[in-house]
Amino acid sequence: MTAYQLRCDALVALGQAERFGPGALAKDCPRLPEILPRWDDVCVTVLGLADVTFLHPGAPTPPGRYQPGRTVPDAGIAAYKTADAAQVTPDILPLLASLGLTENGRWTEASETILWRMDGWKPSHLHDVRFMEAVKIACEVMPDDINNELDRLVTITDDDVEKSATRIRDIRDTNYANAKRRGQDIAPPEIVPPEIELARARASVEHSRSGKLDWMFYRRWRLSDGWLSDEESQRALEIFHDPLAQNMRRAVISKRYDGLVMAELGWKPTANTFAS
Repeated sequence: MTAYQLRCDALVALGQAERFGPGALAKDCPRLPEILPRWDDVCVTVLGLADVTFLHPGAPTPPGRYQPGRTVPDAGIAAYKTADAAQVTPDILPLLASLGLTENGRWTEASETILWRMDGWKPSHLHDVRFMEAVKIACEVMPDDINNELDRLVTITDDDVEKSATRIRDIRDTNYANAKRRGQDIAPPEIVPPEIELARARASVEHSRSGKLDWMFYRRWRLSDGWLSDEESQRALEIFHDPLAQNMRRAVISKRYDGLVMAELGWKPTANTFAS
């Protein structure tokens, strides 16, 4: 569903559709806007919709794709440096070429870091000079509003944890009361020790803050440009589940906040950096 949601966003940004709830409706008279969305974001959206199978080293070549009555052979795209070889349906190749992602049946230089935002991301990219330089720039050339928001999101106070605990208790008690009102025979809510309750509440806050930090990078950061201004960000498509942005977020947080490491569902600080 992510690919289709992003497709709707791209069609709206390209003037071909108008927003309709979580999706979009095609315009009767589509027209390209004067200000187009970012090329790299459009490429990621197209690749997300295209049926691309990356061939990691040693992986077997996938068979052709079945259509009623026949098997259609896939078209191959040769590797280029960090961009792995891939297989696609033949009808996709002209589109990828027109976007500048392939040339003569091979990924282009420009496609490399685009594929980092897809299934082409690998842990080895963390040590790529382009990624490491981008981490340095993101930390050293940071707009004030981004800096302030980072400080706010990584600082979790006792009050934040207590509010989270209260919210969790309220939801639990409300769900129990509603179940009893419906005549359900259920056990009363579990009573847990205060230290466990607070630990769960903190984990909830950490998980929420982690998601908000990810969205900051989805909206305001790109590898080729660093931090985007408010005006520049208007051209950006909000490509969520972007592994490049997520790994940049982890690297920037660790570098700026004394080794703080954000796990997928919480934080594991390596130093007592923040006071409650």
